[in-house]
Amino acid sequence: MRQTYAAIQMTSNRPVLEMRQGRADLSITQGKAEMTQQTTAGTLEIDSSVARSESNLKGAFELGHYLAQKGEQGAREAAMNIARDGDRLMRIENGNPIPSIAAEKVNDPYPIVEMGYMPKSLDRVKLTYTPADVKIEWNVTPPQIDVSLTPTDISFTPWTTEISLRQEASLEMWPVGGMYDETR
Repeated sequence: MRQTYAAIQMTSNRPVLEMRQGRADLSITQGKAEMTQQTTAGTLEIDSSVARSESNLKGAFELGHYLAQKGEQGAREAAMNIARDGDRLMRIENGNPIPSIAAEKVNDPYPIVEMGYMPKSLDRVKLTYTPADVKIEWNVTPPQIDVSLTPTDISFTPWTTEISLRQEASLEMWPVGGMYDETR
């Protein structure tokens, strides 16, 4: 007896995927930005009237007022001295006051000179500063973006498998010794 087995044959084709993508077109338009600015200037005010007055750099009105005060004060002191001298002369019985009054008038003490700085203190000059004010405004135009897409080209070949019979099965039999009974 001789036997041959059946054999099959398989042929496969792998799938194929092809994709082609075109370029996208991009367009961007940007407008100009506009800036407006408003500035209020800063101011510096210096008031040195007190320091100038201490340095004898007075204005006409202030100098007139100052001299009037000094004159009034000098007149009061003179009237006081004259009244005092009159009182001393009135009491002549207590001794002769004329030599002492004359000595006081002739022997004036030397004037006292004091060293000083002008102005006498730093707070005599008043500074007032108002800082500048700056206002800035922006007018921004948003960008305009346009995109043009190209569609994707896709091609697909699916998986294929072909099955065929390469060899058929067979069975051969023959009798050994020449005798064969088919009835049994």
